[in-house]
Amino acid sequence: MRLRQASIADIPFLMSTERQPGYDRLVGRFTEQEHIANLADNTAAYQIAVNDDGIGLGFVFFRTLDDVHNNIYIKRVIVASPDQGVGTAMLRLALNWAFSETGAQRIWLTHLPENLRARALYTKLGFQHEGVLRHAYRKLDGTRGDLMQMSLLKPEWDALVKAQEHL
Repeated sequence: MRLRQASIADIPFLMSTERQPGYDRLVGRFTEQEHIANLADNTAAYQIAVNDDGIGLGFVFFRTLDDVHNNIYIKRVIVASPDQGVGTAMLRLALNWAFSETGAQRIWLTHLPENLRARALYTKLGFQHEGVLRHAYRKLDGTRGDLMQMSLLKPEWDALVKAQEHL
């Protein structure tokens, strides 16, 4: 698996991947126009995970690449085929990219409390729970829900990577 930056040609993959059953409730989805705008935004980046044949496996969407405090926000992490270990490998590569290529010192994200798969992935990769953003999310049915905020610091990531090299 490797990462590559997304282009306009990847919009059908991005849209079909985030439109899998249940993803609308757990991670959301963008319209085609929103994807086009995101791709044109120099403060954002899509990193697509592909296999050896170049087939898309998933993507990570980053925002706030221009943050003066080097805090990068992960808006979306989506895999094409859940429960096959792709998410862990993909996010590991994406975190390596973010910490090494963007100067990030802190990467943060939010997730819905009921998205246990996401929480397990983020925890496995060293993210720490920071708190609850109360009623910060408008659900599809119009009701409000909480978001859980987590972050990972560069020294924490470096220590995790170093520990894994010794295994």
